[in-house]
Amino acid sequence: MHPSFLQYLIDPATGEELKLITKKEEGGDVVEGELRSASNSYPIVRGIPRFAGFIDNGSYAASFGFEWNKWPRLQFEAENIGRPMQGHTLRMWEKITGQTGNDLSGQVIADFGCGPGRFLDIVRRKGGIAIGLDMSSAVEAAKRNFPDDQKVLICQADVLHSPIKPGSIDGVFSIGVLHHTAAPQTGFREMVKTVKPGGWIALAVYGPGGHYGDKLVNSYRRLFKKLAPAFGYWPPLAYTYLTVYLIRPFLKVPILKYPANILKLFFPFINLPDRRWAILDTFDSITPSNQSVHSVYEVFHWFKDENLKNIEPSEWGAPATRAIK
Repeated sequence: MHPSFLQYLIDPATGEELKLITKKEEGGDVVEGELRSASNSYPIVRGIPRFAGFIDNGSYAASFGFEWNKWPRLQFEAENIGRPMQGHTLRMWEKITGQTGNDLSGQVIADFGCGPGRFLDIVRRKGGIAIGLDMSSAVEAAKRNFPDDQKVLICQADVLHSPIKPGSIDGVFSIGVLHHTAAPQTGFREMVKTVKPGGWIALAVYGPGGHYGDKLVNSYRRLFKKLAPAFGYWPPLAYTYLTVYLIRPFLKVPILKYPANILKLFFPFINLPDRRWAILDTFDSITPSNQSVHSVYEVFHWFKDENLKNIEPSEWGAPATRAIK
């Protein structure tokens, strides 16, 4: 953690100012230390402030820690040059946020639920200063992905109790995350609080009618959740590799396409042009503790309830929405 980020942080439990205690420093970054308020103390371990989730490895976000440490850079732009999903992460971020081609130099932008940091990478490519929050051990992968970048702060924190100071940053986004929490609208309110007047907010959550809302997908998800204490993530991993490797290839063969689609009805998976992404996204859909879907109308009213301006659907499709504070 670079000390310059202290100005953007508060005690998430009380809202109090924090004092930085340095125990070990490397190249100007605090590697080991403490963030202390009048009421609480939060450790800095391996350069990451730990506001939540560090000790409780059984949190609702645990599956994402496994997922993103297994596939830490798969969705980064640099890893997809010349491959079928080249440009996907950039297009997704720009269409959802509306920051297409924008220069973010000097702006502080936060990602609520950053995972290993593929969207933080886009913010940095555009010159922005990036803050990533994640409850899970995915923060370890994120920190490794930005090892020497002093304009990136990774925090292990609960997005329902943000450590970012109200009204302190220029923009905030959350893409594919809040529907995995117990209270998505609460997480959205936390996002809005962090932004200055005139700043932007962008949100993308799952809508009804898609793969993530499918009853069978969620039946598998609940089954694997029950199996996790005894077998970890081996059952969903086995399911993922078997479906993607054994069914997906036949969807391209005309004579076998029909029986393959029948099998897919009983063993659903996400079929993407890049097999690696198909594996990751299928695993992602059958392992979270929480998974909800939200209508366009519902999300619009989240924005409206916060008195946001210029509320509009994104080009990525509903219920991805953005607005100005």
